[in-house]
Amino acid sequence: MRKTNKFLALGLAASLVVSALAGCGGSSGTSADTAAGTAAGNEAAAESADAGKSASSGDKLLVGLTQSSMVTDYENNYFTNYLEEQLGFELEFYMLPADAAETRTKVALMATSKEELPDVLVVDGHLTNEMILQYGSSGFFLPLNDYLADASKMPNYNAIPAEDKEIMERAQTMADGNMYGLAAYEPETWNLTPNRIFINKAWLDKLGLKEPTTTEELKEVLIAFRDGDPNGNGVQDEIGVYGFSGGGYGENTSAALMNSFVFWNGGGINGGLSLSDDGTTVIEPFTTEEWRDGLRYMNDLYKEGVLSANIFTDDGTQFKAILNQETPIVGLTTAGSLSNWPDVINNKNFLEMEMIAPLKGPKGIQYTPYSEYTPGQELMILASTDKLDMALKFADQFYDHDTSIIERFGEENVDWTRDPEILAQHTNAYVEAGLYDGLSMLVTSTVWADNQSQTWRNHGPRYASLEMGNTVYDFSSGRPFDPDDPTQLNAKCYELYYDKHPEKVLPALKYTIEEAEQIQDQLTTIPDFVKQSLAEFVTGARDIEGGWDTYLKELDNMGLQQWIATAQTAYDRS
Repeated sequence: MRKTNKFLALGLAASLVVSALAGCGGSSGTSADTAAGTAAGNEAAAESADAGKSASSGDKLLVGLTQSSMVTDYENNYFTNYLEEQLGFELEFYMLPADAAETRTKVALMATSKEELPDVLVVDGHLTNEMILQYGSSGFFLPLNDYLADASKMPNYNAIPAEDKEIMERAQTMADGNMYGLAAYEPETWNLTPNRIFINKAWLDKLGLKEPTTTEELKEVLIAFRDGDPNGNGVQDEIGVYGFSGGGYGENTSAALMNSFVFWNGGGINGGLSLSDDGTTVIEPFTTEEWRDGLRYMNDLYKEGVLSANIFTDDGTQFKAILNQETPIVGLTTAGSLSNWPDVINNKNFLEMEMIAPLKGPKGIQYTPYSEYTPGQELMILASTDKLDMALKFADQFYDHDTSIIERFGEENVDWTRDPEILAQHTNAYVEAGLYDGLSMLVTSTVWADNQSQTWRNHGPRYASLEMGNTVYDFSSGRPFDPDDPTQLNAKCYELYYDKHPEKVLPALKYTIEEAEQIQDQLTTIPDFVKQSLAEFVTGARDIEGGWDTYLKELDNMGLQQWIATAQTAYDRS
């Protein structure tokens, strides 16, 4: 039996009292008569849920789900049908916006609405840690610690290998010690080190140069690029170093170069803070002498005319335009995605490039921007649900091995296969490099790139081990793996980049609501100031020698020490 989807609307009257919840770190704004109670309601909510509320109002579970513009139908959807068959009950949808900010506003409205509420929320990682803590501690989300520890209620979750589950629970545990959300764990080595360095191999060959391995060798190569007309057009138009400092996926070339002097994750997670070598102390790499040495090096390249100041001002469109000039003009860049070169396998600009290892600095440092894998939180159970057993069963089903695959890739033997006979005919970069014995599955359709009704486009919790991610080959193009294909760089990236970070890496920090309020200005203003100052030091707008002490004083005046102390407290607690 199939259902008719029910799309519920929220009352607009609540919108006037919840605006503070639409952003991170604001006050709760939750009224005393919310559906879940007040801050004292956690224990009461858990007790009432345990008292036998499950399935008391029918055999349908109401799921609040973020929409995807590429999913054409959620009701007549293969994954929906699959879930219902596995669960033995029907799903009804309460659709949330695809936009993260709009979803946050919707959830804020829910927290004060007296309308019918979903039993669970699937939010595609749109809620920040601070929001999850806020809604959990106020009693709107149900704390899940006891249920997650119960293998009879969450058998698939408890079957996850201990090492991976530890990473998940570290991400799921809020500053108050409770877990209110369930994570999607699917690490991929390619995504962990996006600041991959590409150098123009055609130019090296034309000028008879060797591939640089150190920062000093790179400087010599870049000067040769500047003076030797390697693109052969008779014009000195070659750009030695180019990038896009505002890029979110490896395009910030200055971050890649800085990691030859000191480890810096690029300013993303934790605002660029890192750990001391012994892993005990939170530090700020951007105040160290090593950072200053990195600034000196990049300033030297700038003064030599081999590092473009445009890396600090250009946007993504300009970045791609420069990379793809009719006559190639870029000598070195960094990029996470090969899509920066359209039709990459036939793109003459890309075909001149070769990925090289991170460069070794004068003190032997050879890092790359890297942040410890932190799975995003996807699913929360509302404390007001009267269908707790159904909600837990629904949540746990996502961690079933087959469900995790279907959630992302679609129907077996239609969109993907693990038929041993078929897999034996294929390979991928990791297998070819000898890192794995063989493939675990072959993707055979373009479901991920198409408008479709096969999946929810990976919205929801999931478990896929690192090995699983690395032993998949995408055969949707119909092109078998070719070891000579210059775009097949996964294994090379793994070998050159995966271990190029300190042994101790600072995990994503979880602040209490009070802590987040105390440092909310520093969390945004200091990382922005550091990036702005980096550009100014490199281009000479700030003097590295005479202006360094002023820079440090400005950071202190912005509250750097308070931020560091609070970050240390959060780290010690974790």
